[in-house]
Amino acid sequence: MRSPLIVRKFFLLPLLMLVCCATLAQAAPGRWETDLTGSGWKLWLDREAKWTGDDIYLPPVDLSGVPVNPPTGGWNRLESTWDREVEIPGTVEGYMWGHNGNPLGIAGDWRGVSWWTKSFRLNPELKGKKVFIYIESVNLRAEVFVNRKLVGYDVVGNTPFEVDATDAVNFGGENVLSIRVTDPLGNFDWNDNEMYRWGRHMIPGVHGFGGVTGRVRVRAVDDVRVDDIYVQNKPNPKEAEVFVTLGNSSGAAKKGKLTLVVHEWKNPAAVVFKKEVSATVPAGGGQVAVKVRAPKARLWEIKDPHLYVAKVTFTTGDKAAVDSTEKRFGFRFFTVGTKNGDPRFYLNGKRVFIFAAMTRGFWAIHGMCPTPELARRDVEMTLYMGFNMMLFHRAIGQNIVMEVCDERGVLTYEEPGGYRCMPAPDETAKILRREKLRRMVIRDRNYPSLVIYNLKNEARELPDGDDEANMRMMYELDPSRICTYNSDRNRTIDAVAPRLERDPIKLHYLPFDPAFRYFGWWDHHHWNPQAGYMDYYYRNPNYYLRYTIADHDSLPRVPTDEIIFWGEEGAFGTPVRLQKIKEEAERKGVEGWREAESIDWFRSYDRFLDESGFRSSFPSVDALTLALGKNMHYFHGRILENIRMSNFADAYNLNGWASAATHTDIVDIFRNPTGDPAILQYYSQPLYVAVKLRAKVLPKGGRSIADIYLINEKGLKGSHTLELALADPVGKTIFTKSLPATVLGGEEFGQPLAADIALPGLDTPGYYTLSARLSDASGVKASGHDEIFVADCTTVSGQGLAGRGAVIDTTGAINAFLQEARGITLPAFDPDGPDLDYIIVGPHNPRTLGTVYRAVMDRVSNGARLVVLDQADRWAQNMDGLYNFQSIQYWGSMSWGNSGRFFVGKSPFLTGLPVSQAMGWEYQNFYEDKVWGLHMSRVGTEVIVGLAAQHRGEILNGLVRVPFARGQVFLSTLELLDELRSERPQSAVGKRLFLNLLEVMPGK
Repeated sequence: MRSPLIVRKFFLLPLLMLVCCATLAQAAPGRWETDLTGSGWKLWLDREAKWTGDDIYLPPVDLSGVPVNPPTGGWNRLESTWDREVEIPGTVEGYMWGHNGNPLGIAGDWRGVSWWTKSFRLNPELKGKKVFIYIESVNLRAEVFVNRKLVGYDVVGNTPFEVDATDAVNFGGENVLSIRVTDPLGNFDWNDNEMYRWGRHMIPGVHGFGGVTGRVRVRAVDDVRVDDIYVQNKPNPKEAEVFVTLGNSSGAAKKGKLTLVVHEWKNPAAVVFKKEVSATVPAGGGQVAVKVRAPKARLWEIKDPHLYVAKVTFTTGDKAAVDSTEKRFGFRFFTVGTKNGDPRFYLNGKRVFIFAAMTRGFWAIHGMCPTPELARRDVEMTLYMGFNMMLFHRAIGQNIVMEVCDERGVLTYEEPGGYRCMPAPDETAKILRREKLRRMVIRDRNYPSLVIYNLKNEARELPDGDDEANMRMMYELDPSRICTYNSDRNRTIDAVAPRLERDPIKLHYLPFDPAFRYFGWWDHHHWNPQAGYMDYYYRNPNYYLRYTIADHDSLPRVPTDEIIFWGEEGAFGTPVRLQKIKEEAERKGVEGWREAESIDWFRSYDRFLDESGFRSSFPSVDALTLALGKNMHYFHGRILENIRMSNFADAYNLNGWASAATHTDIVDIFRNPTGDPAILQYYSQPLYVAVKLRAKVLPKGGRSIADIYLINEKGLKGSHTLELALADPVGKTIFTKSLPATVLGGEEFGQPLAADIALPGLDTPGYYTLSARLSDASGVKASGHDEIFVADCTTVSGQGLAGRGAVIDTTGAINAFLQEARGITLPAFDPDGPDLDYIIVGPHNPRTLGTVYRAVMDRVSNGARLVVLDQADRWAQNMDGLYNFQSIQYWGSMSWGNSGRFFVGKSPFLTGLPVSQAMGWEYQNFYEDKVWGLHMSRVGTEVIVGLAAQHRGEILNGLVRVPFARGQVFLSTLELLDELRSERPQSAVGKRLFLNLLEVMPGK
């Protein structure tokens, strides 16, 4: 480009005039770009590099004061050797997990320095332009070298930064870009609250991966250039304001013309707006704003997205500088509105209910950054399972995922991750988190999918001046979105106390309203202690889960004068899709983050299926893991239904989505659904009849009551007829009812249709289905169904309770049940008494075991059946004693809480009960409280109830039969004793199982 110095020499030196003219002809005005993302990179681990005591330099960074850290051994060593050729985005952990020989857990992590290197060329005609290198994301510290010269430094991490490489590049030759990445700290779980020490500094929380985790581009531009485009959406969704940031490194103000063209994405001919304005760019740069009205534009909607491109061209008056670039966006507006005193979400003027998936930023292969294939799979699965929002939780969102959300019509919500900084941020942490937040907003404010920013998750500390200043900064950068200070309610106050009119934890602002609000946003998190659905989650139309604040009768109903955002629901997981992961790893080779561990886990499950005989119930490992995932998927479906039919909540955020490598949720890190997707697809339908049963598990002869609701996001309205039909286990209709129903439609997304429908007594064991149809004169408009399971505790199974028995039970609960169920009372076990046919062990003093064990096992040797319902671990330990009637190999017990999954195969001891499934709602009482199992050898045992967990390769025993001489021993960790004491109808299943253990003859 012509500079004042060149112009003076033009008149003085004719020879130089020819040279300069040639240069000007080559350096034609305009932008040149190249994308270095993808293949062609070389990765080298600098194992000898020193970094643990490094100082760090905060933005803005003056490179003159930054020490230069060349590769250990010199530049020639870096350029002549590398560990492997790689692609970016990528991480060391994705390419070299388990580099130290241990891939288990997080032992295979890399801490330290890695070099990422790639060459690129610049044509000689580009000489005279400014050359910038844009790096979308690095974790954590990046030192950027071009041709061995330090040109950039960044320690913010995970956000874009750009470096000026003009003075280091070769025009007309090869250039070597080397990014020195330091991975000094971080975790591999969800916690972003803690700060981590790096030398004398404390760094905000971040995941513990190291690499170039975003795209890299090189651009050559004139001195006057377009640096950024921000398309600001307006309340009228077909209006916008385009803010163009122009850079100017010429040293003087420049006048010119700015042209804005808005056209359909992928269709430049479909222009909906065009305008040219005169502008002067001050020395150092400036901003130009252009208001857009596009009445013919099509709106960006959920699952119906229409995208547009804002193309900006700036040309200086002397035509010496020209730059043109573009930004994709959508015409839309998302905000909070109020109807009948109830605040609600609105997109383009229409009410929206949010069903969100909560991702923590974990991915297969590279851990914290997705491949393009995984990004697409992530969003496709979100839609396929019925969600309409992806919530980036405790970790900043990835650009390529948000871009796909834009393209597919999925809303997004974003937290920067690492903002909370507990116990309190020092000045370094404040600067780092503020800059990360600033970059995040600038990076993401053009995504039409993005509608809500949030700073902290589950904060207990009230916002301080720094938090408020940061929120004001966010508003200035992007006033068009909602911003909240915290996700979750104020847990420092009593939930049942009168609500505060000004609660600082609720601090938020709304689009185009800079006023801080301290009321109007109710976000409440729930961590479910049970690993599945319970009948008491729906009791009646006045009490059901999420119709009240919590799970207790004493708590009041949720307020209807605030946005109700159920911010985390569930918090229990399920095993990953081990077989799918194995098959994918076999196609591409096992190398990614914790993949080898998953393969080993698969082999453990596969051996179990063969050794236990469960393969007849679960033909493959995939069949087993899908069955284990059903509980979680079903729970979320039913609670989502509760929330939608109540019609006052505004969002359900499901906890969670691919939360880690082995601890997972609705999908695993490969984005494989962990249960049948049809479950959530059913409960996320926009229109169906919700059939709610007050008891889904009954004893023989029991009765249930049904209430019927309509889920209606399709605007159905008017007079209809509701028809109900109850089918018995063989499909015969045994009950019908027809009722008139007036459908309200509009914004009434949930509506009760009928209540207190008494169903007849159910005498046949098995499954019953209550179906509902809503019809008008033109036919069926909506339908739905629910199931009941009936267990028979009255009919004697097998041989019945024959022979002589005894009991060890200090509570009397066993005899009380047997008297009621079979009309018998057993004597206490007498070590000096006769041989027995069965012995039942209930609650007892642990010391009793030492005095009666040998006598009990002597009776078992002679043919007795021993059923141990209490302290099964102590009995198992004794059964492994070398001189104590050894009969098993026992390695201990494990308690897994709501991480555990009981499951059953086929067994005569399950007569009259569901088989070949994870213990679902039919067995709900067994996962209500303690979930634990016995770790034993498979040799010589029969597993009746297995126990799996979301993070372990072992399969434990919840109920196991051990043949012993002429008798057998049943060891149970199931809470069968509670079932015997219970009068709840759901206990019929446990009672039936207990009776089977006594009355059914074992197989040979």
